[in-house]
Amino acid sequence: MADEEAYVLQTQETLGKLISKPKMTDKYLKKPPFRFLHDVVMEVIRATGFSQGLFTTEESDSAQLSDKQAKLDFLNKAINVVCFALDQKIDVSANKIVAGLEPEKTNSFLQLLSQAASTCVGEKSEAAVQRVLAGETAGVAKKERKKKEEDAPPPPPPEGGDAAADDEAAKKEEERRKRAERKKREEEKKRRAEEEAAKAAAAAGEDAPPPPPPADDGEEERKKEEKRKKEEDRERRKRKEEEKRKKEEEEQRRLEEEAHAAAAAQAAEEERLRQEAIAAQEAEAAAAAAAASTATRTATATATAATTTT
Repeated sequence: MADEEAYVLQTQETLGKLISKPKMTDKYLKKPPFRFLHDVVMEVIRATGFSQGLFTTEESDSAQLSDKQAKLDFLNKAINVVCFALDQKIDVSANKIVAGLEPEKTNSFLQLLSQAASTCVGEKSEAAVQRVLAGETAGVAKKERKKKEEDAPPPPPPEGGDAAADDEAAKKEEERRKRAERKKREEEKKRRAEEEAAKAAAAAGEDAPPPPPPADDGEEERKKEEKRKKEEDRERRKRKEEEKRKKEEEEQRRLEEEAHAAAAAQAAEEERLRQEAIAAQEAEAAAAAAAASTATRTATATATAATTTT
């Protein structure tokens, strides 16, 4: 229990001071779930810039990493970039992390992640990222060299010498071969047992629904932040649509007013022309009437004058 509290406290004192979310709670540090680790790695990148560019858009979204292999690839990338940045090997297995095993080693990785993010930002981080993206894996060369040495055939016995020396060399070589085979079988047995345990734990973890995060956990804060952003985006789109609608209505109203004004102007012009035509007709009629009256008076006067003369 004391050792457990020690590694949890160490992670809280290092990584917990580097990032504010997700919260470094005892519950998650004693058995770190993948979602928690994913949030930690992405927040370290956001807060410090360490390992920027390492993960694809899909890998940056934990919802896209639903199968076990995708989770292992993500964790191996994170482990390798820290190894390359600090130039040291980390005793941690992505398989065991996914299976929820060896939490003390997972916490050790988180502490080294905090160290790398605090001391290796810049050229070291970029170089480490490029090595990981190039497919280089920390510790592979050493393991392959060791395996080749174990699998290599024994050196031939020296030529010459007496039969006793040859027998002794043959015995030693046989013992060495048996030890190598025994060691190989033990390692194979151990590897199969670890794989079986990891598969069983992963299957149990995938079948069971994830535990709901505590109210004060960083996961809850992240969800609230996402919800708030979605609501803001929705309100922003709504405002834009409303502004667009108002502009269209104003433009339509302006066009209608212009059409009405043009129609009114045309009607007024037509009325003016009609009134002018009526006035002209009335003037012509008045002139004709005046001329007729004058002609009548002239004829009457002439007739009167003629009668008087007679």
